[in-house]
Amino acid sequence: MRVVKITEDFTGYPSGRKRAFEKGQVVEVPDDFADLAIGKGHAKEPEPKVEERPAPEAAPAKRSVRP
Repeated sequence: MRVVKITEDFTGYPSGRKRAFEKGQVVEVPDDFADLAIGKGHAKEPEPKVEERPAPEAAPAKRSVRP
């Protein structure tokens, strides 16, 4: 099984039964069906998720002590 992102509306038979796919869906389908859909331009590999890290907190400014 493989996860793909649908790039255009189409119908297919991933498990022997008719199924409608809509643009933008992210679905898990059998490997051979994924290869076929990608090859025909109906789907693509989803982009890997980029984890957002919070910005590190700024260190407090050092005060200069004047004698």
